[in-house]
Amino acid sequence: MIFIDEKENLIYGIISTKQVNRLKGILKEGSLFTIKNFKVVESISAYRPIENSLTIILSASTVINNLFKDFVDIPINGFQFMKPIMIDSGVNNHAVLSDVVGCLYEIGDIENCRSKG
Repeated sequence: MIFIDEKENLIYGIISTKQVNRLKGILKEGSLFTIKNFKVVESISAYRPIENSLTIILSASTVINNLFKDFVDIPINGFQFMKPIMIDSGVNNHAVLSDVVGCLYEIGDIENCRSKG
């Protein structure tokens, strides 16, 4: 799981298989919640979905409470910009997995877009 906060900070989260049934009904994509009684550790996994070197571990003592949508403004999605040199250095280093690779050339005015369907 990847958690995002109101400052758009991203952190990877994991749970043990013993906690999946207890937490799967609570942790829903796009939901807002508070989390208590969790561990924050240095990532030891060979692969990370984000650059953050820390991981949240949810355990049997973790308490999760749902919040109302208008309580705090937290985006549902997040992304990270990387310098091209970082992407090049990652060719043979798979610690951080890149999902989408693109190049930002220009920032223009905001446009309203609609999709059919």
